[in-house]
Amino acid sequence: MLRLIYIYYGTLLPGWTTLRAFSHGQRHFIVLWLKYWVIHALLQAFGVLTDFFIGGLPFYAALKLILSVGLWFSAPYSTNHLFNAIRKYVMLKLEPIIDQGYLWHQFLDQDEQRGPRVNNHLLKRELSNLNAEIELDQADLRKREFFQESNLNRLDRDSMHNVIEYLTDRLENQQPGDGKTYQSRRLRSSQVES
Repeated sequence: MLRLIYIYYGTLLPGWTTLRAFSHGQRHFIVLWLKYWVIHALLQAFGVLTDFFIGGLPFYAALKLILSVGLWFSAPYSTNHLFNAIRKYVMLKLEPIIDQGYLWHQFLDQDEQRGPRVNNHLLKRELSNLNAEIELDQADLRKREFFQESNLNRLDRDSMHNVIEYLTDRLENQQPGDGKTYQSRRLRSSQVES
């Protein structure tokens, strides 16, 4: 139930009034409500820490609710006083750290805008490897186109039979090193028919 009260009075109602101030162009209220949101964010962060460390103490939830309700019903004017106090005592001490972080992030953003750092030697080697692969792919493509144009893939059964007979005749006519004629292991078509 407390969580619903925090959401309604701490977030939804101030959010609606902030939106109204923006829509009506009321500069004074816009500044006050922006200060409220800064205080609200700081109190939420501080509340998480205190809930963790001292959340088990009796009357902690009631004390937190009383302080929050007092802040909500006096907002945005009470948050103006809190904001000025925090700015006077805390922000003056933290301002150099925040500025240093801001400069550091600007440097990182400029470094990212320059682009990534590149190893030129590695880049040249990779590009040459890529070019070699592209040339090999193009050569394979040309070879496939040549074989498709010469119709070597479309040999019919009779022409394959003629090629086999020719090669068999050549093998039979060759003389191996011992002076004997080569005997074919396959039966010729004329031997099969007889």
